[in-house]
Amino acid sequence: MIIKDSMVLIHLAKLSILEKSCVYFKEAAIPELVYEEIIKGKERKFPEVPIIINLIKEKKISVRKIKNKGLIKKANQFNIQGGEAEAIALYWQEKAEVIATDDDNVRKKKLLLEINIIGTPAIIIKLYKKKLIDKKKVEECISGLRKIGWFSNVVLDQINLEVEK
Repeated sequence: MIIKDSMVLIHLAKLSILEKSCVYFKEAAIPELVYEEIIKGKERKFPEVPIIINLIKEKKISVRKIKNKGLIKKANQFNIQGGEAEAIALYWQEKAEVIATDDDNVRKKKLLLEINIIGTPAIIIKLYKKKLIDKKKVEECISGLRKIGWFSNVVLDQINLEVEK
């Protein structure tokens, strides 16, 4: 199982590869607070939100409740708040294989948190290697990520290098 935070959901939806990532990982889940963050995006008419909501309706992404609020507090102790804290709590609760996040704060603390992380760039590479997307789509994704502006050129160039192998 993979747990996704809102930033990864939005990035993958903007790149039109969220559904393919659900196919790749087979079981995807988000915590309730991430779902609420997505719904707020619907009110603001973000174009990627209907894609995410549709995948939830189709049960390709499940919304799960955090049963032990102490897990959220544990994440808070590392100065991780909101949807990211709930995503980490859900990862611990469900004993998930991996958590998908592009949040720098979480990524820097992965060893302290004892979590296995993957981000949007690595997901793109995995989808390409499994032939779920072609080289042209990878190039479109890199271009899309450049427009989003969250990732450095070094990270985006690494995607290209991986695809060229």
